Amino acid sequence: MAPELLTGTLTMKVLIIEQEKTLLQSLRNYLEYQKKFEVFWAHSGREGISLWERGPYDMVLCAERLPDGNGLETLKTMIEQKPGAVSILMTAVHDEILRKEAIQAGIRGYLEKPFNLQQLEEFMGISLP
Repeated sequence: MAPELLTGTLTMKVLIIEQEKTLLQSLRNYLEYQKKFEVFWAHSGREGISLWERGPYDMVLCAERLPDGNGLETLKTMIEQKPGAVSILMTAVHDEILRKEAIQAGIRGYLEKPFNLQQLEEFMGISLP
């Protein structure tokens, strides 16, 4: 992550891909109002990849289960396009094989729902206020 992002001279751009509206809204509120990040969102992998391609984004948070496919595959596609971006897979199930596959693919974080803000921030490389 660029030092300018941590000092506040630039705004971090985050893409969230999540079909669960309550979680999406909670993440948006926290990242926009608490962390002052610029947040974009999508409800499907296809929509997320389309936004990503028009981006630039510094980070992507993606649900594992999406209405049109698999979040892991969506993140793999995004990492191929922009290897330096921070990517975090969010899942509702504990699956050690999926976690290992995500790490091997270059995904920075693997969060099991429900997760807390401290866990999210560890993977994002930021700290609580």
